[in-house]
Amino acid sequence: MRFLSTLTASVLGTLLAFGLVIFFLFFFLFALSFSTDTTPTVEPGSVLTVPIEGTIPERQADDPFQQAFGNAPGYDLRDLQTALRNAAQDDRIEAVWLRMKGTSAQWATLQEVRQSIENVRASGTPVIASGADFGLSEKGYFVASAADSVYVGPQSSFDYNGFATILSFFQNAFDKLGVEPQVVRAGKFKSAAETFVRSDLSDPNRQQLRALLTTINDQFAATIAGDRPVSATELKNMGESDPLLQASAAVDRGLIDGVRYEDAVRSTFQQMDGIPSEAELSTVELSKYKRVSAESAGVTLNDTGSIDIVYAEGQIVPGDPNDNPFGSNQQTLGSSTVVDALENARENPSTEAVVVRVNSPGGSASASEAMWRAVKRTADEKPVVVSMGDVAASGGYYLAAGADSIVANPTTVTGSIGVIGVLLNAQELFEDKLGVTFDGVRTSPYADMYSPSQPLSSSERQLIGRSIDETYQTFLQRVASGRNMEVSAVNEVAQGRVWSGRDALQVGLVDTLGTRQDALAIAGNAAGLGEGPYETRVLPRPKTVLDRLNEQFATQSTKLWKSMAATSLERKLWRHRRVLDRVLGADSKIQTRLPYTPRIE
Repeated sequence: MRFLSTLTASVLGTLLAFGLVIFFLFFFLFALSFSTDTTPTVEPGSVLTVPIEGTIPERQADDPFQQAFGNAPGYDLRDLQTALRNAAQDDRIEAVWLRMKGTSAQWATLQEVRQSIENVRASGTPVIASGADFGLSEKGYFVASAADSVYVGPQSSFDYNGFATILSFFQNAFDKLGVEPQVVRAGKFKSAAETFVRSDLSDPNRQQLRALLTTINDQFAATIAGDRPVSATELKNMGESDPLLQASAAVDRGLIDGVRYEDAVRSTFQQMDGIPSEAELSTVELSKYKRVSAESAGVTLNDTGSIDIVYAEGQIVPGDPNDNPFGSNQQTLGSSTVVDALENARENPSTEAVVVRVNSPGGSASASEAMWRAVKRTADEKPVVVSMGDVAASGGYYLAAGADSIVANPTTVTGSIGVIGVLLNAQELFEDKLGVTFDGVRTSPYADMYSPSQPLSSSERQLIGRSIDETYQTFLQRVASGRNMEVSAVNEVAQGRVWSGRDALQVGLVDTLGTRQDALAIAGNAAGLGEGPYETRVLPRPKTVLDRLNEQFATQSTKLWKSMAATSLERKLWRHRRVLDRVLGADSKIQTRLPYTPRIE
């Protein structure tokens, strides 16, 4: 019986292994076939079409698999900025067509996009934006208004009903469940856990959120008033009394230039000088045009040195998180990936300066400290400029404090210099509602202090509070050192408060307002490279699905080969080695653990 079960398992394992090999081979060949796309041909008299829809990711891998199945946009923010820069100088591109299809990108990203469009217009290249049947909301109109002309479909709507931030609160739900969130924090504005312990906004949180919305509203009104024949006061009145306009009414108010179907917009382009009017309109999509080199577009890059762009994006965690090969690797920021990238930039002789692009709400304090140290070490040897995206708060601001200079967008959510800890006490839920009790033994009265089955004692809360206060003080010192401020002065603007980039400039937390392109210019000048545009290198390189599949395929193939070809003794030795590698690789301190894993059969 034992022989038959072993034989069956071996046969099934072999079949599964061959299935995996075929599966990985299929995806490898599929991705390879898509990755052989050549640089697109751009005909003279072409129009560059730029779809503005959904989110605009900070960066993404040039992943043929995800693009083929529609799981990823055709470009990221850097692609868009580079393509528009090239199009402004490319004699083959006669105009740019912004096709507005509803965007959910955040405001700092939209301001980056808008600046790039303004640069195209400044070069003399016409830009037309059209909403077709999608209409325009505030975000879409903010981008579209940078164009020379804005058109929407006849039955489209124009929305301007103001800005709001609505949060969910779970205190009442936790009360019903018998769960008590235990919050220990440093900073009266540190409201990350407020949603668990309140049923409404606290006064400090309401104050900081109102300030953020005020900045966005002011930026929107001032920008639109600067480009369209409407004042900031008129926009305010419209938001309060007439927030939903039909397209014709928006034309009457000077917000848009006309009501046109898509075919009429195409005809508008064909009436421009340099664009053939007899033939079909020649267009090239941004997702393809992004592969056009700067040289072929007529752009001369500064060849006196290179600038590395190190991306620090996502929730901060220690180490290098293992990504799902079919998921996005943009949402989690592992400290070791940034540390390694900065070390690469610091040691690379061709790298003259570094721009650290931060787009993170924070996370692990220890991981933030590790990245701060890497930024500081790099800044000791080469100019380092931080460029803040949509959010650079808490740990995101922590790591930025080690740079020479910090550039924020006016609407960047930044600061939040504070520390928080949240533990859940579910004793009532377990004992009174579920009838589950707990008991055990411990070698110390604090051995089970993080258990969710009991509340924190006063001494445990004091211990956690002391640890959080120590982390907070370190945070303050890092900022004070980087910003050339007194710790007491930093503490006044810290307290866990989030600031808009505009307000952060006023309180000394950032050096200047601008975009990633502005940060590159500052870094280039600091390195003595002269005028841009510069040669750049992106670190770390985002992994494609194929990259992650190849990594897992190599790992699984090695395991499979060892399980099939090795003897029983060899397999045991390999298991012991893996345990030792994990121990030594994870921590160089003395370990108190068994040198092997016991197996009971």
